[in-house]
Amino acid sequence: MNEVIKSIKSHASIRKFNETKITEEQVDSIIEASMRGATAGNMMYYSIIKIQSKEILSELAKSCDDQPFIANASLGLLFVVDNYKWHKYFINRKINETFSDYSGPVINDFMLGVQDAMIAAQNAVIAAESLGIGTCYIGDIMENYEFHKKLFNLPKYTMPATLVVMGNYDVKPKVRERFDKQFIVFEDKYPDINEDFINKMFSSSDKNDSDFAKKFYARKINAPFFKEMIRSIKLYFNDWI
Repeated sequence: MNEVIKSIKSHASIRKFNETKITEEQVDSIIEASMRGATAGNMMYYSIIKIQSKEILSELAKSCDDQPFIANASLGLLFVVDNYKWHKYFINRKINETFSDYSGPVINDFMLGVQDAMIAAQNAVIAAESLGIGTCYIGDIMENYEFHKKLFNLPKYTMPATLVVMGNYDVKPKVRERFDKQFIVFEDKYPDINEDFINKMFSSSDKNDSDFAKKFYARKINAPFFKEMIRSIKLYFNDWI
């Protein structure tokens, strides 16, 4: 099996890092691979903030839903949706003198930025894992709008898309099962999803507990962190809408 495919198929989030540091050569290789990800119109509608400060990682361990392992990471890469740089470029080049309707980035720019940032993040994860370095996505970086904007000096038209923490590790967790391919991959068009489809989809996984839906909803969707994420994302959206 191709080594890259093997690395992807064996992916598991690492939440326990050892004290062996990621070398600067490895950091550079990961970032260079990240920046070769596909990007809309070659605009690179994102920025990467490299975090190696233990002080900042410790702050993030608290602000990202109290996850202590973040503080033990050797490296954090914050992938930021960034329409600000192109906005400054357009203003600097006075495009509004030719295109009078330009007033700043719009929702299309935001969505392209999300795509660009997440593609770059996944490239970084694949590169890291090919080097034997553990990774974990931290979606909670979208929470605590005020704190994270101040911590990273984020201007208008930027938003943290995801944080990836990385480090070396001693034990790799067991790879978790995914939904069966028949429930995820469809031919040519989206199918009609009926009750039988849903029952089969969940009965073939570890989610076939009669109370799983209620427990999962309470733990995730109805949780305080999820509501805080909604609040913060709405505040970020205000720049584009």
